[in-house]
Amino acid sequence: MFRSTIRINFFNLKFTNSSRRWYSSPLCHYGLCIDVDGVLIKGSNIIPETKPALQFLNGRNSLNKKIPFILLTNGGGITEEKKAQQLSKMLDFPIKSCQIVLAHSPMKELVPIYYDAEILIVGGKNDNCRIVAENYGFKKVVLPSDILAWNPSIWPFSEVREDDLRWIRKRNFSNVKIEAVMVFHDSRNWGRDLQITLDVLRSKEGYVDTLASQSDLITRRIPLFFSNPDIIWSNDFPSPRLAQGSFRLALENLFEKTTGLKLKYELFGKPELVTYNYAQKMLVNYANELTGNHLLNRKIYAVGDNPRSDIVGANRYGWNSILVKTGVFQGEEIESQYSANHVADNILHAVKWMFHKEEGLL
Repeated sequence: MFRSTIRINFFNLKFTNSSRRWYSSPLCHYGLCIDVDGVLIKGSNIIPETKPALQFLNGRNSLNKKIPFILLTNGGGITEEKKAQQLSKMLDFPIKSCQIVLAHSPMKELVPIYYDAEILIVGGKNDNCRIVAENYGFKKVVLPSDILAWNPSIWPFSEVREDDLRWIRKRNFSNVKIEAVMVFHDSRNWGRDLQITLDVLRSKEGYVDTLASQSDLITRRIPLFFSNPDIIWSNDFPSPRLAQGSFRLALENLFEKTTGLKLKYELFGKPELVTYNYAQKMLVNYANELTGNHLLNRKIYAVGDNPRSDIVGANRYGWNSILVKTGVFQGEEIESQYSANHVADNILHAVKWMFHKEEGLL
């Protein structure tokens, strides 16, 4: 059955059917992935060049061309829908959830494996990451606070607040077999979360109140996943802050010191290729929705402020990398392995350089 749809208004004439699309905005053969923290915002402050850069991408340029872009961040802790709403309000610019790739977004691909398994989700505020995980399709999500409420002696230096009881799911965890640990976001309580994560990883078959022998740990490990490798990140404090990667380093050291074994884990987030595979799929889909054009890999640009994650990841994946000086990177000398294709003062200079390069205006 052939079906066509016609939408008409005075500002954006568009005809679509099952095989072709016509757009009033000129087709764009390139696209952009933009980091958030240190590129668009710093903490609660908007970087001054952000709004004009977004308007430029939205067609306020010499060719009236809309340039498809997504936001690719190692941040997270909330759903993509909520992040899009937050940024839209903060930036006074419409951002769709399909333009958001958070650190844990690609971890949706773990759902077919663990959808019905008990999994420990670490990080984030209150039960926000449980909401995210359940939104992805994980059915049995445990938080460290649930385990602490069951047995406070597991980490006697923290107390369960009365207000927390609204969302804590208290159970007898002696009977709960945890089959995987996923760190979705930055820990709000390093001591508690390190202790409970260690307990699960060193347990016998995932029962938190047991302790496996070293030989058991050699033959069988609880799978461990991290959503963000970054050691540091940039907010409105003058110097960078510790990020999830620092939590991982602490966990690695503690696991090795207490077991004599190396910690095994899998990484998501920038600069991991699994994240760039996912981000490219999202950008190509959005570009097709916006302009009807499928992007080629070599025509994707990435703007970031962290040479070790944003730039390394983009370079590894064959994207065109642009490093800005508004976040972690401040213009200092960096090793060649972290070098970008281009260095710009800010996001506006970055998008203009990309535009002029692709349109033959340099």
